[in-house]
Amino acid sequence: MTFFPEYEEHDGLSLASLLASGQISQAELLRAARERMDARNPPLNAVIQRLDHMADRQRVQAGSSPLAGLPILLKDLLADVAGTPTSNGSRLFAEHVPQQDAELVRRYRAAGLVFAGKTATPEFGLYPYTESALTGATRNPWNLALSCGGSSGGSAAAVAAGMVPIAHGGDGGGSIRIPASNCGLFGLKPSRGRSPCGPSRSESWQGFTSEHVLTRSVRDSAAMLDILCQGHDSGDAYHCPPPPQPFLAGLAQPPGKLRIAYTRRPFMGGQLHPECDAALSHSLRLLENLGHSVEEAHPPLDGAEEMCRAMLVMVCGEMASLMRNSMRLCGRQASFRLVEPSSWTLARYGELLSAGEFAWMRDFALRQGRSMQAFHQRYDVLVTPVLNQLPAAIGSLGTSRLEDALSTLLLGHLGWDWTLKLSQLVPEHSRKLMEYIGWTIPFNMSGQPAMSVPLYWTASNIPVGTQFVAAKEQDSLLLQLAAQLENAQPWFQRRPSSVTR
Repeated sequence: MTFFPEYEEHDGLSLASLLASGQISQAELLRAARERMDARNPPLNAVIQRLDHMADRQRVQAGSSPLAGLPILLKDLLADVAGTPTSNGSRLFAEHVPQQDAELVRRYRAAGLVFAGKTATPEFGLYPYTESALTGATRNPWNLALSCGGSSGGSAAAVAAGMVPIAHGGDGGGSIRIPASNCGLFGLKPSRGRSPCGPSRSESWQGFTSEHVLTRSVRDSAAMLDILCQGHDSGDAYHCPPPPQPFLAGLAQPPGKLRIAYTRRPFMGGQLHPECDAALSHSLRLLENLGHSVEEAHPPLDGAEEMCRAMLVMVCGEMASLMRNSMRLCGRQASFRLVEPSSWTLARYGELLSAGEFAWMRDFALRQGRSMQAFHQRYDVLVTPVLNQLPAAIGSLGTSRLEDALSTLLLGHLGWDWTLKLSQLVPEHSRKLMEYIGWTIPFNMSGQPAMSVPLYWTASNIPVGTQFVAAKEQDSLLLQLAAQLENAQPWFQRRPSSVTR
C-alpha cells in the first residue's frame, strides 16, 4: 500500500499545515512525494532529475511561510540551484552547473520550500510541447498518447499525476497556461515585474517571460505568489509594486460583479476546435450564473499576421543572442552538434534579421499593452480559450526528420544560412505553432496577468482550460475570480486515472 494514502487529498497549504502541527514529519512528507515519483514518473517522464540528497539536507525554519517544509519541483529552465545542473533542456547546457541560486530560487528557499527534483522542458523552453533530444517526450497523465503542453510540461504532468501539489514554471508565450489547460490544472502567469530575473539577467525574452507555478488549488498559487514578491531586485528591468494585502489573504474577498468581455476570434489566427469553443461557452454560462456582466467584445490588438511575425522575430533574435553568448553562459561554444536542428535553425534565422526589425518587434509588443490598457477602462476581465486545439498527439507538432536533416546539412555542415532567405520554412512552421496556440502570446507582449482555469472536460475526459486576462497589476482580481469559480465548480478531486490508480 502507498505510504500516506491521503497525500493527494491535500493541497500544498494543507500538507504544510499538517507538518507545522506535527501530524506528519518532513521526512514522511518527502517519502510520500518520492513514492509517487517512483511509481508515476516512468510512463510520464515529467521529473528528469531527482534532488533527494539536497531535499534531505534542507532544514525548515518554523514560520518562514505558510508553505514551509513542502516538497516542490523546479522546472529545469531559468530556476538555477547552486551546485545542481541546469540543462535548459539542451545538450549544450547538459554539463552546466550554476554556482549560485537564481533569485526566485533564493526566495523559495527562504520560504522553507524543499526542492524534490527538476522537471522536463523542451530545449530552451521554445515550444508548446515538451519533447527534447536530451530528455525525450513528456506525456499527458490524462492520456499518455497526448502532449502535456509546454514549455512547463514536466511540471504540469507531475502535479496532475499527484507527485507534488506545486511545481515551478515559466511563461514566455503561454508556457504555464498551455500545460495547465492540457493537464487540468490552475496556472497563472503573473504581471510583468512580479517574478525576479536576477542575478544573471535583468529580463527574460524581452520581458515576455514571467515565472510562477502550476497548482491544483487557487490558494496554493496565491501563497506562492506571496513568496515570489518577498524582495526587490533593483537590477531587474521591470518592477511591479506589491499588492495592498497579501494575495492569499485577498482570496477571502469576493471579486464583486465584474464587467467581462469575451471573444471567439483567435489572436494568432487558426481555427477554434468545437470542444475548445464549448469549454469557453461553459465558462461564460458559469460566469453569468455567478452574477457577472458578460458581453462579446474583441480587444483592439493588432492582427494575427503581425502578431505571429513579432513573436518569431523575438524568439529568433533571442536564440541568436543565446548562441553568441553560450561560452559566457555555460562555458561551451554553441554549435549545430550541441543543439537540436530546429533550435539551430531559429538561431541562424535570427542572425539574418535586422536591428530595425528587432526594434519594430519591441515597439509592436509594447503597443499591445497600450491597447489593452484602454480596453480595460471598460472591461475588468477578458475571457478567451487557452488554445485553438485539444492536446496534440506526441510528436505531431515538431519538425519532420527530413526537415531536421536538411537543417543539419545546410545550416550546420555547410553553413549556408543564405538558404533561409530562399525558403519560407521557418515562418511557415512558426505560423503552424502560432495557429495551434491561438490565444496566449498577446498577454506576454502586454505584460498583463493571465490564467488558465480548469472548468471543462471533454466526453473522453480530456481537460480544456479557459483563459482569463486582467489589467496590469490586477493579479489579485484574477485570483479572487478563480477562487470564486473554484468554489462554484470544484475541480480538485478530478484526477487522471491512467497514472493514479
